[in-house]
Amino acid sequence: MSKKKKFLKIFLISFAVALASLYGVLYLFLNSISIKPTDGVSPMPDKRVNVLVIGVAKNLSDTIMMASYDMEKDKVDIFSIPRDTYYPRKGYNHAAQKKVNAVYGSSGAEGLVKAVEDITKMDIDYYVQFDYEAVKAIVDGLGGLKVEVPNDMNYDDPADDLHIHFKKGQAVKNGEDIVKLLRWRKNNKGGGYKEGDLGRIKMQQQIVKLGMEKVINGNIVANFLKLQSPITKYVKTSMTPKEMMYFANKAKDINSESIFFHTVPGNPKTMEGLSFFVINKDKLKEEIDLVMAEE
Repeated sequence: MSKKKKFLKIFLISFAVALASLYGVLYLFLNSISIKPTDGVSPMPDKRVNVLVIGVAKNLSDTIMMASYDMEKDKVDIFSIPRDTYYPRKGYNHAAQKKVNAVYGSSGAEGLVKAVEDITKMDIDYYVQFDYEAVKAIVDGLGGLKVEVPNDMNYDDPADDLHIHFKKGQAVKNGEDIVKLLRWRKNNKGGGYKEGDLGRIKMQQQIVKLGMEKVINGNIVANFLKLQSPITKYVKTSMTPKEMMYFANKAKDINSESIFFHTVPGNPKTMEGLSFFVINKDKLKEEIDLVMAEE
C-alpha cells in the first residue's frame, strides 16, 4: 500500500472515530436533559411544532412562553402568557391558585401544558423547563448579553437573597444581573413598569431574542461546548435525544428576522383582592388564526 493511500485510510478512520465520538457525546448530553427514557417510535411533527417554554422560580412558573415553529418557512412565533393570567380550576379555590403560574406547583409541567393548550386551543408537542440558575449560567456561557435598564430598580427580598439595584439607562451584561432584570416587577416603595407585568414580559422577550440571536449568529459547536454543563444541570425537556437532534437540524436556517414575539391579548383586573390578567379570548383566537394562516 502506498504511503498516500495509507495516510488517506488512517485519516478516514480517524475522522469516522472522531465523528462517532462527537455524536456519542452529543447524544449523552441530550439524554441527560430528557425526561423520556427511550426514543420511542411515535412520529415527529414535520410541518409545525409547538413547544412550551417554562421558567421556574419558587415552584411557580415565572415565565411561560409557547414557541410555535413553522419548519417549512423557518419561522418562529413566540407567545408570552402572563404569569398572573386568570385560570380558575376545580378544587383550587384560593385566589392565588387561580393564577396560571400556580398550575405548575400543583400539577407539574404536564399540567401546565394542558392549561396552555386550553388557553390557546393549540396542541403542544413538547415542553422545555428551566430555572434561573440555567439563565445565569447560559448567559455567562455565551459571553454575556448587553441590555439597557429601562427603569430605576430598587428591590430587596432578604428571604430570597434577592437584591436588585440598577439605574435607568445602565447597561448590564453578566448572567446574575440579567436574571435580576428578568425577576424585577416593582420597587420597595412601589412603582414598576408602566404596563405592569406586560412591561416585564417585554423585557423577557428582549432577553430571549438577544440570547437566540447570539446562539444563531455564533459558532454552534463552540456554543454547544460552552453550554453543556449549565443545560445538563438546570434544563429538562419532554423531547427525546432523537427529537432534539432532528429539530436542531431543521432549525439551522432560522435567523433573527424570522422570530416574532406576541403577548396574549387581555387586560389587568383586580379580583378577590389580587391582580389578575384576563385574556381576551376572541382577540387571542384572531391572532393565532392569523399566524396559522401564514403557513
